[in-house]
Amino acid sequence: MLSCATTMSLPEYLQNLDSENYKACTSELERRNAKTTNDDRIRDNFDLALIKHYQKDYETSLKILGETDRLMDDAVTKSITKGFAAAVGNDNAEEYAGNPYEYVYVNVFNALNYYNAGNVEEAAVEVRRLNEKQRKYLNEYGEWLKNDNEKLEINETYKKLNLDTAALYASVPEKATEDDIFRDSSTARYLSIVFGMMDDSVNNSWNIESDSRTLLALNPTFDVSSETKISDGKGRLDILSFAGLIGRRGERRLRIGPFPGIQFPTGRHFVYIPAFDLEFVWPEFPAPQTIIKPVIVPTFGRGPSFTLYPGKNELIPMPKNTVSSIRVVFEKGNTLPHQAFTLSLLEDFNYAVKKDVHSKARKAYSRSVKRSMVKKFTAVAGATATLLLAEEAVKKQENLLTIAAYATTYLSAAKAADQIDRSETADIRQVYALPAQSYAGGIELEAGFYSFKVQYLSQKGDIIKEEYFKDIEIKQGKPTLVESSCQK
Repeated sequence: MLSCATTMSLPEYLQNLDSENYKACTSELERRNAKTTNDDRIRDNFDLALIKHYQKDYETSLKILGETDRLMDDAVTKSITKGFAAAVGNDNAEEYAGNPYEYVYVNVFNALNYYNAGNVEEAAVEVRRLNEKQRKYLNEYGEWLKNDNEKLEINETYKKLNLDTAALYASVPEKATEDDIFRDSSTARYLSIVFGMMDDSVNNSWNIESDSRTLLALNPTFDVSSETKISDGKGRLDILSFAGLIGRRGERRLRIGPFPGIQFPTGRHFVYIPAFDLEFVWPEFPAPQTIIKPVIVPTFGRGPSFTLYPGKNELIPMPKNTVSSIRVVFEKGNTLPHQAFTLSLLEDFNYAVKKDVHSKARKAYSRSVKRSMVKKFTAVAGATATLLLAEEAVKKQENLLTIAAYATTYLSAAKAADQIDRSETADIRQVYALPAQSYAGGIELEAGFYSFKVQYLSQKGDIIKEEYFKDIEIKQGKPTLVESSCQK
């Protein structure tokens, strides 16, 4: 049974990703993707494509993201036929199908790949594909999530042993609500507006108006109106910047016990089953970053106490995100309305992860309870049978050797029961190379060529990174989009 156990493991390339050692990171990802069997191929492909994108290797990123999009579509199509069970509650042992917000972001970055490679028409097509995804399965996923009535089922053996169920029900995560359903992205709506403004189609005005209303609803603080209006005789420079790396989910672990050992009379002796506990896990965001001392919660005689604490696995390293603000500074020499301007926060990608984790926690918890009980009680039953046989040997030939063998069997049974808990882990897989936030903003300019720096500032105002753009052409009546990023 232990050979089939899943384990919570983090990919080795995370350390290289956090230190911006992209060369080592891509080498490992390419080795992983070269394997004929890779259950995390969707995640690994996405991460590799994003790193290539940050390196401005748009053609390679485009190719990899295209394959990732097809793999995702196939995985989600299969999930739809199963009521989205595979997409929402997949275990570590199953193929990674991606998270719903990742279905949207794959098209966001592919649209930017096309645009930066000089193909504005295909960039707009990618945004339309994103809209199709919303109609095809994001809305269906949301409805399924709201109507999912899976309940916590308590194993009959648990009840027969008179074990306390209050702790189990007290820790059940809340049911997902409408607010937990990821349906759209501010970055996607922003790109749809900008690409729409580049399009000369008369029929495009309705789409721009619709996207503007959606973006305003998603981010009421963002200046949407200035994005859709360009004064006569002017052009517009728009900057889209990505900062940091997205946060990482971890696991929350509940231990109930220890339950006292159980004595079975077998004649002259008693077989004593070792004390055991039960552990259940479910995803949590953000991942715990400090070791919290276990808190023992008494149950006042209604059963054994229980302990709630973060996962026992090593703490998950959280990515650094030192960017506090982003400004655009022009070179001197141009006639400008402003020498510099600051970008506005467009989207916090961590919010999507938080909602996704919350929407899956209840189902993950219920499944963990079922699995853990079955595995633990199977182990306890096996220990009972083994100890009974050892007890019979002691009865037939009571000497030091048989007594020592019984003691060894007892310790082995205790260890086997304890190892069951080590096999129960939460599925915390995700795409790691997505940015933490996107910022955007723009300025009206006379037609011409402009050079400027995009500066990433810390909370103290220090420049963490600056990216220089030379001779960017601004055309009359049109926006020009420039993309920048800083993953520090």
